[in-house]
Amino acid sequence: MGALTVGLEYKFDDSCTVNEVQEVFMRSGIRRPVDDADRLQRMIDNADEIITARDGSKLVGFLRAITDYSYCCYISDIAVDTDYQGIGIGKELIRMLRDKLGEEEIQYVLTSAPKAVGFYEKIGFERADKAFVIKRKKN
Repeated sequence: MGALTVGLEYKFDDSCTVNEVQEVFMRSGIRRPVDDADRLQRMIDNADEIITARDGSKLVGFLRAITDYSYCCYISDIAVDTDYQGIGIGKELIRMLRDKLGEEEIQYVLTSAPKAVGFYEKIGFERADKAFVIKRKKN
């Protein structure tokens, strides 16, 4: 963990409120349905793994993943408050997930916003040119 992240508290399966997740999504710049609290609650409730980073009681980092715990893990959200970006929070959230689930059998997959591509490449993700998507009808 980086020196700048030492004062932060990281937790697995931290109970987050919809309001906290809405706030960190809005403050991170990630595009998510922040105006649909019911949908956000389902996103939280149905995640297999949630890891949070807090500065005191303030949620400043959030990772949500869907996994079968044996073959693949889809990292659905990595959101870090813009005031806290660049100090290693996203990298630490991913490290914690990989430490818990392992690296031998599980492949990690995510889709990236254009601005975040460099971040993911820098921490070891490789671009995949054979991914396919059926886009949702409702954002």
